[in-house]
This record gives sequence, C-alpha cells and structure tokens, in this order.
Amino acid sequence: MENMSDYLRSILNAFHDILFVFNTDGTIDDYLSTSHSDELVQPTDVIIGKHHCEVLPQNLSNKIEEAFKEVDSGAKQYTFDYSLRLKGDKQWYTAVISRIEDKNRLGYLGTVRNITERKNYEQLLRETLNTSPAGILILQTLRDDDNAINDFKITHVNRLVEEITGVTEERLIGMRLQNTVINTVSRKLHNRLKKVVKTGDPIDFEYQLKSLTGKLSWHLCKAAKFKDGLVVSFLDITDRKKIEEELISKNEQLEELNRQKDKLFSVISHDLKNAFAGIAGTHDMLLEDYKEFSKEELYEYLKLLNDRSQNASNLLEDLLLWSKNQFREVTAEPKKLNLSEITDSVFQVLTSDAEAKKIHLKNEIPENICARADINMLKTILRNLVSNSIKFSNPGGEVVVKAERKDKKVALSVTDNGIGIEEEAIEQILDKKSSYTKTGTGGEKGTGLGIDLCIDFIEKHNGELQVDSEPGKGSTFTFTLPADKG
Repeated sequence: MENMSDYLRSILNAFHDILFVFNTDGTIDDYLSTSHSDELVQPTDVIIGKHHCEVLPQNLSNKIEEAFKEVDSGAKQYTFDYSLRLKGDKQWYTAVISRIEDKNRLGYLGTVRNITERKNYEQLLRETLNTSPAGILILQTLRDDDNAINDFKITHVNRLVEEITGVTEERLIGMRLQNTVINTVSRKLHNRLKKVVKTGDPIDFEYQLKSLTGKLSWHLCKAAKFKDGLVVSFLDITDRKKIEEELISKNEQLEELNRQKDKLFSVISHDLKNAFAGIAGTHDMLLEDYKEFSKEELYEYLKLLNDRSQNASNLLEDLLLWSKNQFREVTAEPKKLNLSEITDSVFQVLTSDAEAKKIHLKNEIPENICARADINMLKTILRNLVSNSIKFSNPGGEVVVKAERKDKKVALSVTDNGIGIEEEAIEQILDKKSSYTKTGTGGEKGTGLGIDLCIDFIEKHNGELQVDSEPGKGSTFTFTLPADKG
C-alpha cells in the first residue's frame, strides 16, 4: 500500500489527530501524528511495517482487533475510548476504525484523538454531581419513526441514584426508563417528562418510589430540558413527609381536644345552669311570699333550698374535680357502680327542671344491677339524656330510666313520651360531625354538643348509643356499659 502523499499530509497536519493505516493482516502500513506535542509521537521507522500488537499497548491492540471484526461484519465504523498512563499521568483517547475499500488498496484507517481535557471535565462534573444531595439522571430522548417520543435512555447518573434505586451505575447506563425501577412511579412520570421535552418548560412534583428491595420513599422531582433530552433530579423528602404527617396528626388531635373541651364546657355550663336555676326559683319565691307561709311551710321551702344548694355544690365539686384533667385526652377510670343509686343522684340535680314542666321522673332500675364505668362520665351521660327527655316532653309527661343485664353488658335506657324525633334527625344526632339542635317544648335551647359528648364517653366504655323514636310517640335512648363481674 502506498504511503500518504505530501499533499494529503499537509491537509492532515491541520488536524490534531493521530492516523494509522493498517493492512488487512494488522501490520501498520502508514502512520502520522499531527499533534506534535503528543507523547505517542514516534519515529516512522519504529512503527511502519510492524504488527500493531508489537508496538502498541496490549489493551489497545485488543480493542483494535475487536474493531477490525466489527467493520468486517458490516459496520461502517467502530468507535471506542481508551486510556494510557504516560509519565505518571493518565491520558484519554478516542479512536475510530473504518474499513478502506479502494480498488488499489484494502485495509483499515484508524483515527485517534486525545480527549484527556474533555475526560477531566467529565470527571469533574461527575464528582460535582456525586456531592449533590439529590439523585441526578441525564436522559436521552428516544423517538419512533414518526419522531414521536416513546421513551428515554439513561446516559448519566450520580452515585446517589444507585443508593436510592438499589441499581448499579453499570446496569443503569443505557437502560430505557420504562425498564428501570423508576417506572414504579407510574405512567404519569413519562407523560410529564415528555411534556418538558415538547414545551421546554421545567417542572417539579412529588412522588412515592418503591425500590427493588421494597422500600418506600418520597421524593421531590425536578426536570429540565437539555438538548433533546432531560436533566432530572430527585431529592429524598421522606423525613420531611413523616414530619408533615406527624404535624397533621398532631393538628387533628388538637382539633379533637378543642372540640372535646368545648363540649365539656358546654355540658358543665348547662348542668350548673339547671342546678342554680332551681335554687334561684326557690329563693325568689321565699323572698316574695315569705309573709304568707306558715312556719312549717317556710321550713319545707328552706329545706328544699338547702337540698338544692347541696346538690348544686356536689355537682359543682364533681364537675370541677373532673374537668381538671380535661385539657388532656379524656380517659375512663371504671369502677363498680350501682346504677340505681347513680340514677337517683342525677334525678336530684334535674328535679327543678322536671317540676317546672310537671314531668314525672321514674327510676325503674333494679337495686342489684351494677356496671363498671367511670362515675363522672356515666353521670354526664345520664344527665344529658334525662335532661333532653325533659326538654322534649310535654307538660305532665314521664321520663323512665331502666337497666337490663345482657351477658357481659348492661343496657341502660332513657324513655320519654314526648314529641319524638324524625328519622333524618336521628341520623344527624348520631353523627358526631353534624351538630344537631332543636328548641324544646318549653322554648328550651341547647348547643347540640351534649349528645356528641355522650357518644364519646359511651365509646370509651366500648359501648354504643341507639335511638328508637317516632314523631308524636316519644323516644328511647339506649346505651351499653360493661357489666360488673361480681
């Protein structure tokens, strides 16, 4: 094969490349180094006529043989990068091997260019990316014959991507995005990325990722267009998400505690108002008509006033003692309670309300029925249910409290023969999210919170509240408590 002409050499000298011409048997037929500062420059007589494996490093010769096979198999050219250590420094080169097919000569043309500076920049970029707190992917857009985007190919990743996905860099590079663990994010991710390529507008969004090991994590993803591809970063925000969820949970707990507190204060004010209304009524009657009363009548009214004052004092003491701990979550402290005695104490507090409407209060609970319950919660439940029955009963009506033991539970019921409740209203009463209130037969007003508190306290005893009613025929409120084992 003839050597390169002087004219061709003068043209090639304008390029910073190293050129080899190989015969079909692998011997070097010609050689030209246009980069005069490159350390691979060697005298022509040292290289010409020698087989490449005799004058070139072994790793380079192996790649050259591989390139020969590829172009012999039909490839137009074969490109590869390789490195050599010269005087202690690592130098990088890219080589392109192509087949020479001319009627006068057959062989191979090898072009070599020093890319050390580019590789150094790539290494600097890689190290910079590896220090990032976010995982970074560089994606190449893949298109079909109609130029439509059908997928993305991973061309670069940083070290954090390996840690997050559990897949090595060697496996990730060259993979299609749809074939990686990233695809667990769903098809929405692909649609979003396609939109960035089409519009050029960057996006950011949050998503949950499941790695190959099954670990779930939250990430903040940002994607921006880069040439005909994308730079995608994703930052692990799992800890932040956990904190957000904890804050939401805490806020919900605080809202529930505030709701509970509002209920408690509403019930306390309601109970105290009823108790002191009876005292005030008796006191006013004594002041206005005391001259017309006999000594025996005055004694009876003073005794009634004393009883009501004592009941109000006992109620106030119970409520204040109980409400001390209500800014914390309310917990039940169950003990053995005689239900008939508890009902009598509740009737005493509500006597004035009942007498004002001439309502008869009947305690039909057998003396031997006991339950395990928190005494203050039980009194609150009964006070509210009996008070509501009085409120919605017509003058001259009747309110009856009964109890029946059923297996390991006791069912208590409060029944009246008042105005009854519509079916739609019953659903609202039993729904704690719905505040239902209605004016009583005597114009009494309420907050609608008492029943909600009853439901809460009944649930704390693993019971439930049921309502049976028919408009014009009265109502029965039934709830369950754990029976006392004795």
